[in-house]
Amino acid sequence: MKKGTAILSVILTLLGGFLLTRESSTYAWWDVVWVLLLAILSYIGLVTHAGLAKARACAGIVVVVFSAFIALTVFTGWPLGPIRFCGPEALKLGNSFPLLPPLLAFALLSLCQKTAAQIFSSAGRNALAIITAGFFCLTLANGLVFLCKARLWWLWNPWGGGSTYFQVAMAFVMLALAGFFLSRIYPEDTGLKLTRWSPEGVVLLTINMLFIAANILLLPRLL
Repeated sequence: MKKGTAILSVILTLLGGFLLTRESSTYAWWDVVWVLLLAILSYIGLVTHAGLAKARACAGIVVVVFSAFIALTVFTGWPLGPIRFCGPEALKLGNSFPLLPPLLAFALLSLCQKTAAQIFSSAGRNALAIITAGFFCLTLANGLVFLCKARLWWLWNPWGGGSTYFQVAMAFVMLALAGFFLSRIYPEDTGLKLTRWSPEGVVLLTINMLFIAANILLLPRLL
């Protein structure tokens, strides 16, 4: 990711902080532009590093796997538990399958993989996959309040107690496994060096700062 595009991503992400004080349905265009920008930049980064064919295969597999997670959840309630996806109907297929979550998952996994590879440049493929999966799951857990409550992407109550805790645990186990195996298909960049800064790391940190702000503002109301 180039410095200019990283700065653009950071600015657009920080604008999301303004939405924490607004109704979840307002400025729905921000969600679309934010996710598309992150996904497109992640894909361009893959193309630049590995070429069009490998980038297309890698991005396609990641998006298809997370889309399958969502499709199974919509029709069976497994593996993510009972979730009803909300958001603009124009951003759904068949009025039930949302387009933004799998694209965001691809963008976040790509950011986590690149960040982990830059910071732990000497790590082996398995170790790097474990670190990437950890970053990915921590980011998703951090973003639950923002996505569920602040932006109302879906209705899911992980604070409901009882069997809900088991469903949440199963969801994150599945996402961790997916993050581990999917991160292994990313092309290895042997020339990565963490010099003065990591663009992907800065963008990922900014996203988590937005999620933390949502947790501080909204989580006390849920407890």
